[in-house]
Amino acid sequence: MSELRILVQGTLIALLCLLLSFPPPATASPLRAPASNGSCVAYERGALLSIKESLWEPSVNLSSWQGEECCNWKGVRCSYKTGHVVKLNLRGSAHNCFRYPAYRGAISHSLVTLQQLRYLDLSCNNFNWTEIPELIGSFPSLRYLNLSYSLFYGRVPPQIGNLSKLVYLDLKTSRYNLLYLRDLQWLSHMPSLKHLDLSYMNLTNVVDWVHRINMLPNLSKLYLQQTGLRSTIAVLGQSNLTALEVLDISWNNFNTPIASNWFWNSTSLASLNLEACRFYGPIPEYIGSMASLEEVNFGGNNLMSTMIPSNFKNLCNLKILNLGYSQTSGDITQLMERLPNCTSNKMQVLDLGQNMLGGAMPSSPGPLKNLTCLALPHNKLTGPIPKWIWSLTELLVLDLEVNELNGVVTEDHLKSLRNLKMLILGKTLLQIKVSPNWVPPFKLQAVLLDGLQIGPAFPSWLRSQTGLGLLMIANASITTLPNWVWVAFSRAELVDLSNNQITGTLPATMEFMSAEIMALSNNRFTGTIPKFPRNIKGMYLQVNSLSGTLPSDLGAPLLQDLMLHSNSLSGPIPSSLCSLTQLTLLDLSWNKLTGEVPNCKEDSNPPMHNLNMIILNNNNLSGEFPGVFQSCPNLVFVDLSYNKFSGDLPVWIGAKLPYLALLRLRYNMFTGQIPIEIGKIQELQYIDLAHNNFSGSMPESLVHLSAMAHTSRHSYVLNNAINHIQGPHLYNLVFSYMFFWEGVPVLTKRQQLEFFYQISDTLVLDLSCNSLTGVIPREIGSLAGLRSLNLSWNSLSGAIPEKIGELKQLESLDLSNNELSGEIPSSMTGLTSLSYMNLSYNTLSGKIPTGNQFQTFDAYLTTLGTLGYVVTP
Repeated sequence: MSELRILVQGTLIALLCLLLSFPPPATASPLRAPASNGSCVAYERGALLSIKESLWEPSVNLSSWQGEECCNWKGVRCSYKTGHVVKLNLRGSAHNCFRYPAYRGAISHSLVTLQQLRYLDLSCNNFNWTEIPELIGSFPSLRYLNLSYSLFYGRVPPQIGNLSKLVYLDLKTSRYNLLYLRDLQWLSHMPSLKHLDLSYMNLTNVVDWVHRINMLPNLSKLYLQQTGLRSTIAVLGQSNLTALEVLDISWNNFNTPIASNWFWNSTSLASLNLEACRFYGPIPEYIGSMASLEEVNFGGNNLMSTMIPSNFKNLCNLKILNLGYSQTSGDITQLMERLPNCTSNKMQVLDLGQNMLGGAMPSSPGPLKNLTCLALPHNKLTGPIPKWIWSLTELLVLDLEVNELNGVVTEDHLKSLRNLKMLILGKTLLQIKVSPNWVPPFKLQAVLLDGLQIGPAFPSWLRSQTGLGLLMIANASITTLPNWVWVAFSRAELVDLSNNQITGTLPATMEFMSAEIMALSNNRFTGTIPKFPRNIKGMYLQVNSLSGTLPSDLGAPLLQDLMLHSNSLSGPIPSSLCSLTQLTLLDLSWNKLTGEVPNCKEDSNPPMHNLNMIILNNNNLSGEFPGVFQSCPNLVFVDLSYNKFSGDLPVWIGAKLPYLALLRLRYNMFTGQIPIEIGKIQELQYIDLAHNNFSGSMPESLVHLSAMAHTSRHSYVLNNAINHIQGPHLYNLVFSYMFFWEGVPVLTKRQQLEFFYQISDTLVLDLSCNSLTGVIPREIGSLAGLRSLNLSWNSLSGAIPEKIGELKQLESLDLSNNELSGEIPSSMTGLTSLSYMNLSYNTLSGKIPTGNQFQTFDAYLTTLGTLGYVVTP
């Protein structure tokens, strides 16, 4: 499992532990605005209609915005006394920002008309990477402002500090570095602020943040997760933060001793999250003075288990302890013995995952009798699971995966866990031996048993777990799958049974399942492909023995990823693929497909506009370069190699595919000249046109490809595409995604080069085995980032350019089988990264240069067979 998947899964477990351990928050708004009792103000109604017009997709959620009485419109509340609008709630999703449609558009200037606003929520929308307008600071009565997850970009306007009565402010973004602040001086004008969330904002240049926060005497909740903060202070001379209950400064890089920090004196803290802050050294002994502390998270720091002070035991109110990702080492028993052990134990969540803890778990629970979540994954724990864990009747989450735990788990162990919701025991040495007829007392929401030796039969005791949302039993030696599996887990959103040896056919009823992701790859499924589940976003069926033609109707309008490579599919690619407007990844490689790629002009508008990657190599496809690509402006990765495509490479490729980073057309029948427009694609860093019939000269424009000109450049678009093929996607059980990882085949089926993230450093130009004439462009040295250059088996003439010595990153060079003449440039001795070079079968003359790799060459030999090139003196 990759580090990223480990990180995502760890986040998922932590969030699930938190959400399952406590009752859900009240759905009422933090600030209640009075409901309307009469007609709204006419000019404010006009302003609301202007706001509606500025949104692109308001028709469904704002269908009630009509008529004279705007105070009864959805999301609008007015004052009893004045009729003025005091509340506007245009949150894009009532439940989850990432999963449901949002409003799109811009903030209308008419918003300023609503001067009596006390509550404004524009969160979970798509404002198309625009800046937060300065007008947002123009509401003197505003108490509540939420702009989170709305795709704003750029600097947060300091005018927001004009909102002097604000109590609640949430500006967190969907990812780091979309929004930034140079300072926090504007906070001094908000003395009433109680809730402040700036998570994922770029605060790298903010150095006095602690003092600015200290100016907020009423602040109770502060979230600064992953904001780029790098500085902190040891002591606050006069602390005003007497009401602070929640402090989250996780995933920042402070790199200071943990003992010397101001927050240790914040005795009102109930929740403290210091995960991945790069603190080091021992926790201060006086931590015990924080008598009211309920939650503490030390994850991602360099703290040894022996550094936890003895009076840490005084924290009798501690509810949640998270030491995940903290490089915590030592013996697990010793660490647990130092946990708070009081008369009234409140510890509910213990997360020590992704550390280096070893040894066997303690034989007694100590202070952990009331646990609801126990997460110890990715450590080095040994021995059996102790009996006291099986007696935790309130346990909701048990996560022990990726350890060296052994022993047998039976129904006698599991039967007491009547409240269990999440069971994660994968990648251990445990054996699960449960009677086939046993019916568990719990109702699981997620089960992850991948890597265990469960097969050959599918575990029948799971048949009763029909409420599963997540089912992951990959690589478990399962060979047979009973028909009831497809029915019992028809409501699961993620099903991963990949890397088993499952035989049989896919169910005809698959379309009625609720899955958003199905990973059934690397099995032995046969037969044809049925209609997909209607909600499916990621379908992974690669490396099976599926045959027949692709369905004329896949029935999956939300499909984003479709991976069917390495099967035996035949026939044409159906035009129904054109209707998959959400498709971003299509991999049909290593099949027996024939015919042309559908043109799609009459099937969809726009057809496959979101497509990032299309991989069709190793089929029998024919026709010209697919014209449908003209309607795929976001294409980054195109692999049509090992097919029978023919004709000219179109000149529109430069204008229509501006983000193309990888173009692989080897082993086809393309003819004509390589269009000069290809040199206009500034993201292009991998060009493989080998084994075709291209003629004419090498386009001079190739030397202007900026993506190949930088030695340390990382392609943003290609990295995103590679992230995608490794699998974004999907399961949104809490607020996160699970990931599946696939490689990119760039050699042969049995000799795959797994690019993964390294592809951003792989710069290739391969024009070998064509009919190119003329000279190698003089300025070839401008492609300074090239790792591999192959121009062999053409009819190139003239001298090897002197500037070829500027390709300092070059690892492989093949100019063999051409008509090159003259001497080997002395500059080539500077190619110190070369591990392979072939200059054979040319008419080169003169002495071989000396120095570096050339130092051992005999300058007077005409043939250097071991090195593979010929020199004529």
